[in-house]
Amino acid sequence: MSEYQRYEFMTIDRPLTRTQLDEVNELSSHIEASPTHALIEYNWGDFKHDPIKVLREFFDGFLYWANWGSPELAFRFPHGVLPANLIEDYDFDDFVTFTRQNDYDILDMHFGEMEGPDEWIDYELGTLIPIRDELMEGDLRALYIAWLASQCIMVGFEEDQEEEDYEIIVPPVPPAFNKLTVAQQALAELLQVPEELLLAASQHSIGTIPYTQKDNFDMWVTLLPEVRKNEYLLWLAHNEPGLSRQFVRELRELNRDKDSVRPPTGERVTYATLNSESKNIKARREREKHERERAERLQRLQYFHDHQEQYWFQINQAVEHTVGARYDDAVRDLVDLREAANQFNETQVFQERFRAWVQSYRRRPGLIDRLRRNQFVLP
Repeated sequence: MSEYQRYEFMTIDRPLTRTQLDEVNELSSHIEASPTHALIEYNWGDFKHDPIKVLREFFDGFLYWANWGSPELAFRFPHGVLPANLIEDYDFDDFVTFTRQNDYDILDMHFGEMEGPDEWIDYELGTLIPIRDELMEGDLRALYIAWLASQCIMVGFEEDQEEEDYEIIVPPVPPAFNKLTVAQQALAELLQVPEELLLAASQHSIGTIPYTQKDNFDMWVTLLPEVRKNEYLLWLAHNEPGLSRQFVRELRELNRDKDSVRPPTGERVTYATLNSESKNIKARREREKHERERAERLQRLQYFHDHQEQYWFQINQAVEHTVGARYDDAVRDLVDLREAANQFNETQVFQERFRAWVQSYRRRPGLIDRLRRNQFVLP
């Protein structure tokens, strides 16, 4: 397949009306749409509309990816649910934007310069859509993951420049970064953030995500002015989207200095430091992997050494069938026996037994050819 593009949209707060669904179906001849979901796939051609405008008008979440890369993830929020300074702590360049409108606010993570992964991965919006709720709950781990992804790309762009050129703002590591949600892990995969980099950042994370303590709504709601309560009741009557989130956020902000628990301020660690730590983590994990593989190999060779008579019997049984597949089995066991003999300094013993054994099968060209390909010395 030379070209593949996938556009996916979802509604969360309210389904599409019949009129809206009809309008969505008119967007493309490749579209499959329902009141809560729309999917557009292209093997040739392109979507003729601005997907962010489509998101703002009809949906709450949007995901784009192609076989050459360029992933984009965006969310629509009811206006005011997220703080206006949401991304001020992050040096995103143009990779992430937060646009506020009168009715909705849009968070757009667009990594057009990112190449596709080495292996084909089917990304799905359903796995990523919980990030929208997490952000509205004050959980900023997804933004930090996007910042790590942007820094990975920026370092590649400006590798010949000094660190200060691209690390203008260093955000704090969010609480509980060592316990990413499924959606946050999926975001890291979408944006190709190395696992070692996530682990490096998690070492600088403290505390838990915001508002994991029980909220004292029973008391807080009594402190809300009567006029404001009536406004919320009116909005409820009109089924305003995101009303619950906005109400909870206002109660928390109103009582932040009273009895709510403020999340701890995370450590601000430069990307250069995290990148260096991630390389150390990768090297350590590779050493540990090598040690595990070495231990497993030694255990395996010990087993062959202790049961070599059993394997010689299997080898004899296999070659008697004069079938290619059984020859393969026999030669594979011989290779393991030879390796075990080398490991336990019994190479000469193995060679003498092998030379004696192979004399009976010199007229088996299929077997002899396989032995030669595996570097056995024939008499």
